[in-house]
Amino acid sequence: MRRLTPTALAALFALAACGREDAGPNPATEAPGAAPAPTAARTPAPAPVIPEMREFREWRAACDNGNACVAWGGSDSGWIRIAIDAGPDAVPRVSIGSWAFGDADKAPETLRLRIDGRDYAVRGGAQDAANADAAAARARAVIAALPASRTLALSSGGQTEALPASGISAALLWIDERQGRLDTTTALLRRGDRPASTVPAAPVLPRATPAPQVSQRGFEGAANPMEDEPRGLTVPAAIEGLEAVKACRAESNEYLDKAVLGARLDGQTVLWGIPCGSGAYNATYVLYLARPDGSNVRLAPLPERTPRTEGDIGGEGPWLVNPIYDPARRTLTVFPRGRGLGDCGTITTWTWTTGGFVLSEERSMGDCWGMTPDVWPTLWRTRG
Repeated sequence: MRRLTPTALAALFALAACGREDAGPNPATEAPGAAPAPTAARTPAPAPVIPEMREFREWRAACDNGNACVAWGGSDSGWIRIAIDAGPDAVPRVSIGSWAFGDADKAPETLRLRIDGRDYAVRGGAQDAANADAAAARARAVIAALPASRTLALSSGGQTEALPASGISAALLWIDERQGRLDTTTALLRRGDRPASTVPAAPVLPRATPAPQVSQRGFEGAANPMEDEPRGLTVPAAIEGLEAVKACRAESNEYLDKAVLGARLDGQTVLWGIPCGSGAYNATYVLYLARPDGSNVRLAPLPERTPRTEGDIGGEGPWLVNPIYDPARRTLTVFPRGRGLGDCGTITTWTWTTGGFVLSEERSMGDCWGMTPDVWPTLWRTRG
């Protein structure tokens, strides 16, 4: 089973079992708008909750600041994932995947989940309204069979790959407790007669509203410096003269030195990313803000859910890994990869607003099991 090193895990997990502590709501994120008025049949939406990630023997579970939760288990052979949003109307979803039977994004339609020797179909047809009820029924059937299971595997044709089963019940019970589902008709594990209306509504997420879009003339091709062709940008002298930047340049890598990130954030602010070093699939940068004329240089203030520390694969202090700026969305994303396949690591995104950068999303996966980032658990989300 491929996992990140204990040092790298400090960047990825949010409890004692996995190493990364939670700092709670991001004070730099814009305040959420007013919550919808609660109905008489439902509990009012609570304040945003503290994200948390837990480990239960061979299974893991995580819930984000909107109390959307995911439980997953797997190995090098493949994985199974159970997800459910917060709130009384949420419907659980079950997904599976494996590189043992082919490419991760081209898994065979014959892939089945096998629980105690019985095959369960997880995938259906197009995810439209006609199939919604059938998908929910399949998910419930799988979830009902998992807690008492002794063997768990993925199968395709005549090939079978075992998955770990230990810890499933504890992971599902923890999610039920987090979301207030215990003893209700919506519980994943401990179902009862209490109506769905007694389940708390989903917390209101904080808002991150992008600043107005601006022209990137002169910075074309510089927003993704490790993938796009170098644009030959001239870094302002006030930035090049900084001792920290001179230290970054000390590696004297001709290609890396040209891979400067540059983007216009608004009429008065330019983002500069100075490359400091690289490995096989990770490049480290220090990010600065400056006026268009190169004056008023300062480190880019990027609020974080938890501070990074020495040994973190995401860098330490101002060092950030693999930064990309998306001018259409006004977002800055960093993705330190746990390995070159990109199936583990942490993806953090900030949105440029009229008040500066705010943390808008963080998703993390500490298990290198072939899970693509779209199925990683989120730890932080925003609206807007």
